[in-house]
Amino acid sequence: MAAKPCTALVVAGLIVAAILAPNSARAIEVKKDLYKNGAPGPSAGGPNAAPAKANPIPKAQQAALNDTVANESESYLDDESEKKASGKTYVDIEHARPMYLPTMKEGHWTVLAKLQAAEYTPSKTGEGKGRATGKQKVLVFNYRLDGSKWTEVEPPKWEDVETKGAAAAHK
Repeated sequence: MAAKPCTALVVAGLIVAAILAPNSARAIEVKKDLYKNGAPGPSAGGPNAAPAKANPIPKAQQAALNDTVANESESYLDDESEKKASGKTYVDIEHARPMYLPTMKEGHWTVLAKLQAAEYTPSKTGEGKGRATGKQKVLVFNYRLDGSKWTEVEPPKWEDVETKGAAAAHK
C-alpha cells in the first residue's frame, strides 16, 4: 500500500521541523545570555533583570581611556608594591576589578573609572599575597573627554568600600 500524498507531506514537515528546532533553541539560549550581565535584579538573567546597556562612548575613546587609566595607575601600583615590600598593609591593585561609569555633563562625556581591590597584610617571609584584611579599597579616577583626549577632572583618590560583613557589624 502506498502512502497518501498528504501523509508524506506531514512526515516531511515533521522531519524539517526536527532538523530546524535545535537552531531556534540555540537562538533562545543566545538571547538569554544577552541579559546575563550582572544587572540589578533578583538574579542575573532573572525576570526583573535589566538588559545590558550599550556603552555610549566610541571604541577608540574607550581604548584611549583604558590606556590613560593604565598609565596613571602605574604610580599607585608602584606605591602599593613598596608598601608590601616594607611589610605595610597594601592594596592588591594589580588584580583590581575595573568599573567605568560614563555620564554626559555639559555636552562632554565624563567617566568615573574605579579600580577595586582587596587589602592585604604581607606575610612575614614576603612570599605570596599575605593575609587578606577583609577590607576592599577603590581607586577612583575622574575624567572628561575633550575632543579625542581624556582630561583629568580631579586627582585620583582612594575610598573604602563598605563590605557586607562590615555593614552587618554596624547594625
